[in-house]
Amino acid sequence: MKPEDYLIQTHHHCQQLFQALQCHIAQQHWVPAQQACHDFCAELDSHFADEEQVLYPLYEQLNGQQNGPTEVMRYEHEQLRELMEALYQAVQQRDEAVCAPLAGVLQRQLWQHHSKEESILYPFCRLSTADLLALRWPGVPAGG
Repeated sequence: MKPEDYLIQTHHHCQQLFQALQCHIAQQHWVPAQQACHDFCAELDSHFADEEQVLYPLYEQLNGQQNGPTEVMRYEHEQLRELMEALYQAVQQRDEAVCAPLAGVLQRQLWQHHSKEESILYPFCRLSTADLLALRWPGVPAGG
């Protein structure tokens, strides 16, 4: 699987986890909402780590650009992490009055963030297997 496909697939998976969380919140099913929130936050945070530790440095190395799109994306990750933490706390407290609007804000910001990545950074991932091997992209099979 190409890195671009993997990253987009991860976005879709995170969106599915988030939709499940929103359904549990709307129905005030708090025990499954807590698990869904944990699953969503863990998956999204893992995805952010993949980008911050592999994709962004790769982009910066090849483009010689430290203060461009990756700086903005890292900043947005921090904002999204703060929203995720606030939502996690609201779900733990079973506070639907806080959960619903907070989930809406998180959903909008996450959609905007994913759209930027998919249009700006992910097309960059269309490198040859040799390029990716040289840069040690995880998941690229040895031998090309």
